Amino acid sequence: MKNNQVPAIEKREKNQNNASKTSLISKQSAIQIVEQKKTKEKILERKKYLEALAEEMKVRIEKAPEGSLCINKRGTRTNPEYYHRKDPSMRNGVYLRKKDIALAKALAQKDYDIKVLKSADKELKAIEAFLQGIPDRTAEEVFFSLSEPRKDLVNPILETDEEFADRWQNIKYIGKEFAEDIPEMFTDKGERVRSKSEMLIANTFARRGIPYHYEYPLKLAGFGVVHPDFTVLSVRERKIYFWEHLGRMDDAGYVNRNLRKLISYIKNGIYPGEQLILTAETSTAPIDMRIVQKMIKRYLE
Repeated sequence: MKNNQVPAIEKREKNQNNASKTSLISKQSAIQIVEQKKTKEKILERKKYLEALAEEMKVRIEKAPEGSLCINKRGTRTNPEYYHRKDPSMRNGVYLRKKDIALAKALAQKDYDIKVLKSADKELKAIEAFLQGIPDRTAEEVFFSLSEPRKDLVNPILETDEEFADRWQNIKYIGKEFAEDIPEMFTDKGERVRSKSEMLIANTFARRGIPYHYEYPLKLAGFGVVHPDFTVLSVRERKIYFWEHLGRMDDAGYVNRNLRKLISYIKNGIYPGEQLILTAETSTAPIDMRIVQKMIKRYLE
């Protein structure tokens, strides 16, 4: 299983030949449509920033001293010659003495602000042209504009979030075995887990509609097969996250074992705070479910 991809999902059942093609398109399009939306959001944020920047530059330029700054190349870098050019037709302008350094700075800032404004305006025009060329809906989104009866009759190129989540959730796998001396503990869905904290986390996923697999096997190069406590799906991003709960952080041996595993995650391109979510507790500092809920909201919803 690749780091940034969901496990393979079953093919559609309507038409076996078309199903395999549709399924491949669906997985690719699902990722593309999310990225397209992210790109548009970033572009709109950039547009908003540039508009505010352009307005600020206009105000600053209007308040700046008249004319521009000319720096004579005969001066040195440490002792250049500054001139105040009030008329563009002037070759140099009025020589500025050391006592006039504030004016030199103001004129230099004005020249810089003018260049910034020109670049911002140029970029804004390019953004406007780009946004005008974007259709109201992408090819993948056409399905969602159809009436419900019509949706039932077509085979869309993009699976709905519900279909995608259901197919992912129904993947079959063999988890990690339980030792005989481990107490039996079950989630509200009837899944056996290894600790009360894992039970609380799993139940929270279930209540909030977060698809997950408990101890889904994952091969880490240079380390071997591990079983993350939870392999979790962000339906919105159609991206997998690995959630490890470190439940015995006051046990030195436990900490050392998990540290080696965390290093292996990183070596395999799975970074804490990105695709790897971590929670922890000790015997005197139990799990804080408010933190779990914040993590879910930050990464999965």
